[in-house]
Amino acid sequence: MCTSFVKKTDDNCYIAMNFDNNGMKYRINTTKKDWLIVYVEMGKMKYPSFGIHKSGIFFNNLLVNACEKGKYRRGKGVVHSTKFLTEIIDNKICVDTLKQYLENIEIVNVPNFSTHNMICDIQSNVWIIEPGRGNIYSSLKPNEFQVMTNFSLVDATKNKETNYCKRFNNVNKLLSELVNMNVQKTFEILRVAKQSEGEWITEISMVFDKTNETVYYCENQNFENIKEFVFQ
Repeated sequence: MCTSFVKKTDDNCYIAMNFDNNGMKYRINTTKKDWLIVYVEMGKMKYPSFGIHKSGIFFNNLLVNACEKGKYRRGKGVVHSTKFLTEIIDNKICVDTLKQYLENIEIVNVPNFSTHNMICDIQSNVWIIEPGRGNIYSSLKPNEFQVMTNFSLVDATKNKETNYCKRFNNVNKLLSELVNMNVQKTFEILRVAKQSEGEWITEISMVFDKTNETVYYCENQNFENIKEFVFQ
């Protein structure tokens, strides 16, 4: 399935995402001011899968194994993940004050799905939000990073696990070894983490260069044909 990571440097931040898909229709949307968002379409509905804002705000919504406490429900102080992400997009939730928001609101899944979220704020701090499990906050310093794939990081931390999935381990190792980060090297890491066989195939690979306010991306693993989207 998908892989994402955020790495901070002395003077920049690189945000990367492999969007792995199992045949769902998707579209890249740049009509929302200062946003690039990828939506997946299911029936008549569209759901935000991941997106990047000109300021460096990033979100995604990746599948994870189910958790009973995180199942969809209604109630006071409860918000489902799609509404949560939509309100980030619409600037109804300030990502830089997410700690206060999460102290008062519980995020749950939409019906029949189990996902978790990576959220990056303007200062390049990262939240991992896992409905029913809890949250992880990382205030990144230069040369620090956060990786997320499709297993629960909250559970892994609580259980003191060290044997993660192959994609996570590979990305984690490469980011640990890499000091002089740039767009090309970030794509090289995404290439290592891509999936070419099985149900889930990498269809978009994206890198955001915060300093240059530019999204670089390719589709269908065509790493020789990198496109650019420059925020105006």
